Amino acid sequence: MRHAEPIFDIKSEHGEGPVWDEQTHSLYWVDIMMGRFFVGHVESRVIKEFEVGQPLGVLALRENGGLVMAVRDGFGFYDESSNQFELIAGSPEYDNKEVRFNDGAVDPAGRFFAGTMEWEGREDTGKLYRMDADHSFNLVERNIYITNGMDWAPDRKTFYMTDTLRHVIYAYDYDIHTGAVSNRRNYIIFGSDEYPDGMCVDSEGGFWVAMWEGGKILRFDASGKKVGEISVPVLHPTSCCFGGADMKTLFITSSQYPLSEQQKKEWPLAGRTFMLETEIKGQKQARFKG
Repeated sequence: MRHAEPIFDIKSEHGEGPVWDEQTHSLYWVDIMMGRFFVGHVESRVIKEFEVGQPLGVLALRENGGLVMAVRDGFGFYDESSNQFELIAGSPEYDNKEVRFNDGAVDPAGRFFAGTMEWEGREDTGKLYRMDADHSFNLVERNIYITNGMDWAPDRKTFYMTDTLRHVIYAYDYDIHTGAVSNRRNYIIFGSDEYPDGMCVDSEGGFWVAMWEGGKILRFDASGKKVGEISVPVLHPTSCCFGGADMKTLFITSSQYPLSEQQKKEWPLAGRTFMLETEIKGQKQARFKG
């Protein structure tokens, strides 16, 4: 088993959603409940912190600069130069305080997907939304416990999404021209004591899945067969993405939530971000076109 090493000397309360910016060689990641995000420059190790003001589920880069986000109140944009967040009027779930946005991704055509969950995931009231470049919203999926890791196959014909408390990664047929999903099926099924969290798909169609409460990243090939695992020195790794100069570096986020003070002593690196050099090239994360 290979081991991931910590990078950046900072801890998140509930680190999630890593995004690689190939233009600046920087890694973005969110601290969900604290309503903030970090930007770490890999070579210099310099870190910047930004406050959003409310729980922040997921962020992504925009093609024309800035960030698109899904926060507790819905979708919005963030300007790092002015430290300003702007909520998009008419955002779905704005009036529903029973749920929050939890994870998302940008499809290869530049659409932004983000999903909700009941705050503790106790009910299957989560929904998946798609925001197109014209800022219109579309309901894509419903009845999800914890909307989690999402990505697309290299050929763009399949969309994958995780529901942590159903212990499954779903596969959908994907129409890259419209953003429509169809024909949901179970693609990777986990045990009842396994909790798949965030994940990414590499350039060969393989899966890298962070296992909540598992202390590891599981690897699967394109057919969904388990082919390996990576040890992470935390109880709760949360997500991963590829980056680095050659797109072969795997970055991994982790969480301190809901560890007790004793558990935090047992897992002193909880909340840190990690990295691992691999032999496989990842897929470049797309930017939102809106």
